[in-house]
Amino acid sequence: MSTFSLTVDVWRQASPDEPGRFATHVVPDADPDMTVLELLDRINAQREAAGEEPIAFDDGCREGVCGKCGVTVDGVAHGPERNAASCMQHLGAYRDGDRVRIEPLQAASLPVKQDLSVDKKALRRVAKAAKFPVAMKALANGGCISCGACISSCPNGSGQLFVGTMLRELPPLATNDAERRERSAKVLAAAEDEFGPCSLLGDCVEVCPAGLPVENLSAVARENLRNRFPRRAADGD
Repeated sequence: MSTFSLTVDVWRQASPDEPGRFATHVVPDADPDMTVLELLDRINAQREAAGEEPIAFDDGCREGVCGKCGVTVDGVAHGPERNAASCMQHLGAYRDGDRVRIEPLQAASLPVKQDLSVDKKALRRVAKAAKFPVAMKALANGGCISCGACISSCPNGSGQLFVGTMLRELPPLATNDAERRERSAKVLAAAEDEFGPCSLLGDCVEVCPAGLPVENLSAVARENLRNRFPRRAADGD
């Protein structure tokens, strides 16, 4: 396929405490099979050739399974392709002369570290509330890769898809109902501290690279009810 030219506006921010701005780059040899991260690689190659500092962004396996990568492309977490991580987002929808805007994931709980790289410690703090190894097993069982796109896509900054997936998979890992309620209560409290309330819009499932179902959101309400009415819950699921 023939190459084409893209004008790319990339967010630059030296540190969390400094103001950011967009810097414009022209990539004359983009192609439809190139991914968003490869586009950033190409820009960094240009910058290196010019003796300039590279753009910082979160990188990982580049196979869409580690959850480390994640940027906002034209206002959409990860990019325009539904249910695909940034490293799997291709440029096939763009044409010669188009303009692309690349920013960090957008959420108060995902503060910028540098340029496009964000701090995802809020996800880890919520997971630690369930005992970290147990939480990681629950998330793995549910298919969540902890990328943070659900939080960024929600206008309220809610992590309910992440939290709900964890809570949906935690019950089989508990030894009894009391342990289940104690663990879920700690997760819910930590999530309330870190994230906003669910917007009920369902934007999170549109961008989730794992394709997690919207039904996972209901696990948050279910565990809240179990903790509020423990005797009644003991007779249910």
